Amino acid sequence: MKLSREQVEKIVGTVLERLKEGDLVVFKTDEKKVFEKMTEVFLADLRAEDELDREVEGLLQSHAGAIDQERLDYRKMFNMIKGKLARERGMVL
Repeated sequence: MKLSREQVEKIVGTVLERLKEGDLVVFKTDEKKVFEKMTEVFLADLRAEDELDREVEGLLQSHAGAIDQERLDYRKMFNMIKGKLARERGMVL
């Protein structure tokens, strides 16, 4: 995971504070529950992206010979495949 739980909590806290300051949100439940749910969703999304990264790495490793033989840019291929799989799965990166 690219961000620690503490970093995610800080981001979520900042987003909630800005929403409150701008009177852009009205809580229908306890703010702490909203914070926890937002953190949970954020972390789940990061885990999904990590899983996608591992899948792309596996695909590229299975074609390592062809990638080397064709002298393809590994990072470019990684990003292209990751973007394609994300679009197919409806993921926003």
